Amino acid sequence: MPQLLDTDELIRRLDDPDPERRREAALELAGTPEAVPELLARVGLETEPRVRDAVLTTLAGHDSEAVAAGLAVHLASDEAGLRTAVAEALATMPGSVPSLLPNLLAAPDHDVRVMTAMVLADLPHPEAKSWLVRMITDDPHPNVVTAAIDALLPAASAEHIGVLEAAVLRFPDDPFLTFTVRAALPRLSGTA
Repeated sequence: MPQLLDTDELIRRLDDPDPERRREAALELAGTPEAVPELLARVGLETEPRVRDAVLTTLAGHDSEAVAAGLAVHLASDEAGLRTAVAEALATMPGSVPSLLPNLLAAPDHDVRVMTAMVLADLPHPEAKSWLVRMITDDPHPNVVTAAIDALLPAASAEHIGVLEAAVLRFPDDPFLTFTVRAALPRLSGTA
């Protein structure tokens, strides 16, 4: 019968040279609030994707503003895998992510706003579509607007046609944005 480890031992194992022991420790720390600081510290250090995923899964289970804020800083990471993994984790935290949105939507780095659209695409929250529409309407960067359009389209309906057409008019020199909207309009208008 496997021996149960205490929280201190599991936290120590987050630094174990064996990735499988680190992954198991991260998962066994689920529901342990006192481990959150060490798990947050591990997110930026962990190089093994399966261990990082385990750490993020455990952290997302807390769905607190402190955890969400601690994860959101990685949306600006230079490492694409880390940015995407964090966005996926944040998208499972509907209780805490909304409190971060004012800052994320106003982030000076447009790449952070693009990642925010990715979070909103999968966030199970009744206001997610409204935030995406706000991004499409207000954001000054075409890449952010395109990301928000991509995120909105699976759930978009005819009511969004005007917002999408206005985005094309705001960025007439962006061929990808224009193509994305033009390809979606027949479905949304019922003429496909």
